[in-house]
Amino acid sequence: MKLFAGTDDMGELFAGSLTGYAMALVFTGAAARLVVVARSRFTFLSRAIAPNLGAVMLAVPISILSFIIWTLVGILLGLIYRAAVQAVPWEGLGSPNWPFTLGVLMVGLLFPAVVMYAWRAVRWEVVVITVGFVGLFGWALPHAAEAY
Repeated sequence: MKLFAGTDDMGELFAGSLTGYAMALVFTGAAARLVVVARSRFTFLSRAIAPNLGAVMLAVPISILSFIIWTLVGILLGLIYRAAVQAVPWEGLGSPNWPFTLGVLMVGLLFPAVVMYAWRAVRWEVVVITVGFVGLFGWALPHAAEAY
C-alpha cells in the first residue's frame, strides 16, 4: 500500500535519506563518546584532540560530518535496495527483501569485528552503532521504501 500517490520513483531515495539521517543521530552521540575513550588508548588521537574536549564538545564536529555522510550512505543504500527488489523480490527475515537485509546485516557485523581486532573488546557504543545501522538500514529502510 502506497501512502503517497506518484512517489513510486523516489520512495527508496526518500527512505534512504530518512534512515541515513536517523543513523546520523544514533552515530553522533555514540561516536563522540567512543572518541573520548579511544583518545586515552591511542597516542595519535591524544595528540590530535585536546584533553579538555569532552564528548559534548566533540559531538558538534562529528555531527556535521555524520549528517552528510550517513544521509549519503542512506541514499546509496536506497538505490541498492531498489536494485535488490527488482533483481530478487523475496520477502523474509521481517523485511520486504531478505537478501538486502542479510547483506546489510553482514556489512554491519564488520564494524564490531574490526573494533574487536583493534581493541580486543567491543564497547557498548560499538554495539549501539551496529544495532542502529542494521536496524535502520536493514529493516526500517525497506519498510519505509515500501510505504512510499
